[in-house]
Amino acid sequence: MNTARLRRLHRIVGLIVSPFVLLQTLSGLFLGFGIFRRDAPAAGPVFIPQGMGVEQFLIELHFGRSWYSDLYHLMLGAGILWMVVSGWMLYLRLRRARNRRPSP
Repeated sequence: MNTARLRRLHRIVGLIVSPFVLLQTLSGLFLGFGIFRRDAPAAGPVFIPQGMGVEQFLIELHFGRSWYSDLYHLMLGAGILWMVVSGWMLYLRLRRARNRRPSP
Protein backbone atom coordinates (compact mmCIF):
# COMPACT_ATOMS: atom_id res chain seq x y z
CA MET A 1 0.00 0.00 0.00
CA ASN A 2 1.48 3.33 -0.98
CA THR A 3 1.99 6.08 1.61
CA ALA A 4 -0.68 8.44 0.27
CA ARG A 5 -3.35 5.74 0.38
CA LEU A 6 -2.23 4.62 3.84
CA ARG A 7 -2.45 8.20 5.16
CA ARG A 8 -5.91 8.67 3.66
CA LEU A 9 -7.18 5.40 5.15
CA HIS A 10 -5.57 6.24 8.52
CA ARG A 11 -7.34 9.62 8.54
CA ILE A 12 -10.73 8.15 7.55
CA VAL A 13 -10.59 5.41 10.19
CA GLY A 14 -9.46 7.99 12.76
CA LEU A 15 -12.46 10.19 11.99
CA ILE A 16 -14.84 7.24 12.24
CA VAL A 17 -13.37 5.79 15.46
CA SER A 18 -12.72 9.03 17.37
CA PRO A 19 -16.31 9.75 18.54
CA PHE A 20 -16.60 6.21 19.91
CA VAL A 21 -13.22 6.42 21.64
CA LEU A 22 -14.38 9.69 23.19
CA LEU A 23 -17.64 8.07 24.33
CA GLN A 24 -15.81 5.12 25.90
CA THR A 25 -13.29 7.42 27.56
CA LEU A 26 -15.85 9.77 29.04
CA SER A 27 -18.11 7.01 30.33
CA GLY A 28 -15.09 5.24 31.84
CA LEU A 29 -13.90 8.44 33.49
CA PHE A 30 -17.33 9.14 34.96
CA LEU A 31 -17.55 5.58 36.27
CA GLY A 32 -13.98 5.53 37.55
CA PHE A 33 -14.14 8.80 39.43
CA GLY A 34 -17.60 8.08 40.83
CA ILE A 35 -19.19 11.34 39.70
CA PHE A 36 -22.45 9.53 38.99
CA ARG A 37 -22.66 7.25 42.02
CA ARG A 38 -25.97 6.27 43.60
CA ASP A 39 -25.55 8.84 46.36
CA ALA A 40 -25.24 11.67 43.79
CA PRO A 41 -28.26 13.89 43.12
CA ALA A 42 -30.86 12.24 40.88
CA ALA A 43 -30.82 14.92 38.17
CA GLY A 44 -29.42 13.27 35.05
CA PRO A 45 -29.42 13.75 31.28
CA VAL A 46 -32.76 13.53 29.49
CA PHE A 47 -31.72 10.63 27.22
CA ILE A 48 -31.41 8.10 30.06
CA PRO A 49 -34.12 5.42 29.75
CA GLN A 50 -36.94 5.66 32.27
CA GLY A 51 -36.25 3.70 35.44
CA MET A 52 -32.49 3.49 34.86
CA GLY A 53 -30.13 5.49 37.05
CA VAL A 54 -27.23 7.50 35.66
CA GLU A 55 -24.65 5.04 36.95
CA GLN A 56 -26.49 2.05 35.48
CA PHE A 57 -26.81 3.87 32.14
CA LEU A 58 -23.04 4.55 32.10
CA ILE A 59 -22.29 0.93 32.98
CA GLU A 60 -24.50 -0.29 30.12
CA LEU A 61 -22.93 2.24 27.76
CA HIS A 62 -19.35 1.43 28.76
CA PHE A 63 -19.48 -2.36 29.22
CA GLY A 64 -22.71 -3.54 27.59
CA ARG A 65 -24.11 -7.04 27.84
CA SER A 66 -25.54 -7.90 24.43
CA TRP A 67 -24.39 -9.12 21.01
CA TYR A 68 -24.54 -5.63 19.48
CA SER A 69 -22.50 -4.28 22.37
CA ASP A 70 -19.93 -7.03 21.77
CA LEU A 71 -19.90 -6.14 18.08
CA TYR A 72 -19.47 -2.45 18.97
CA HIS A 73 -16.50 -3.21 21.23
CA LEU A 74 -14.97 -5.54 18.63
CA MET A 75 -15.23 -2.85 15.94
CA LEU A 76 -13.86 -0.20 18.29
CA GLY A 77 -10.93 -2.41 19.26
CA ALA A 78 -10.20 -3.24 15.61
CA GLY A 79 -10.32 0.45 14.73
CA ILE A 80 -7.93 1.39 17.52
CA LEU A 81 -5.59 -1.44 16.56
CA TRP A 82 -5.66 -0.27 12.93
CA MET A 83 -4.83 3.29 14.04
CA VAL A 84 -1.83 2.05 16.04
CA VAL A 85 -0.47 -0.20 13.28
CA SER A 86 -1.01 2.27 10.44
CA GLY A 87 0.39 5.12 12.55
CA TRP A 88 3.56 3.15 13.20
CA MET A 89 3.83 2.25 9.52
CA LEU A 90 3.54 5.91 8.56
CA TYR A 91 6.06 6.94 11.22
CA LEU A 92 8.60 4.32 10.11
CA ARG A 93 8.22 5.31 6.44
CA LEU A 94 8.73 8.97 7.32
CA ARG A 95 11.76 8.13 9.44
CA ARG A 96 13.24 5.95 6.70
CA ALA A 97 12.73 8.73 4.14
CA ARG A 98 14.38 11.25 6.49
CA ASN A 99 17.38 8.99 7.01
CA ARG A 100 17.87 8.60 3.24
CA ARG A 101 17.99 12.35 2.72
CA PRO A 102 21.55 13.67 2.52
CA SER A 103 22.61 15.94 5.37
CA PRO A 104 23.44 19.56 4.45
